Amino acid sequence: MTTKKETKQMIDEKTDKVITPPSKNFDEAMLAFQKLSIAAVKDSKNPYFKNSYASLEEVMDAARQANQFGLYFAQPLQMIALLDQVIQVVQTEITHAPTGEKRTSQCPVRVADPKNPQAMGSGITYAKRYSLQAAFGLATDDDANEATTKPKGKVQHINPDDEGKW
Repeated sequence: MTTKKETKQMIDEKTDKVITPPSKNFDEAMLAFQKLSIAAVKDSKNPYFKNSYASLEEVMDAARQANQFGLYFAQPLQMIALLDQVIQVVQTEITHAPTGEKRTSQCPVRVADPKNPQAMGSGITYAKRYSLQAAFGLATDDDANEATTKPKGKVQHINPDDEGKW
């Protein structure tokens, strides 16, 4: 059971959480999601490159925050013909459930040895992670922190009418 509060938000009486009504269309839903500024946390370490990265699970958890706006994703593997080759791609599909609107993008699975199942698994995971981050506009926590810091140099504001002077 839900009730309306003065702020016109729907509240679930059992959990006392705000219920977000579904957005009218895909673009409105994606905008509402991106206003949350969700970032995937770098929760994994790469011992070879000695760096941190957001795991596929962390990126998927961040992307699932869009569910509250009626957006969900799927990432089937596809085979496509490219010139004289057949290559495997991860197809990231984002669907707006209330309307059925869909956006799709493809990311190739790149591996040195496609006959090696371990290499293929790693390549698929990599393609899924970065394709999902790109499709939802997800930063990783370090990227988000860097984006909010002040620029190190002087920012020069330009006037588009002064083309050629800059």
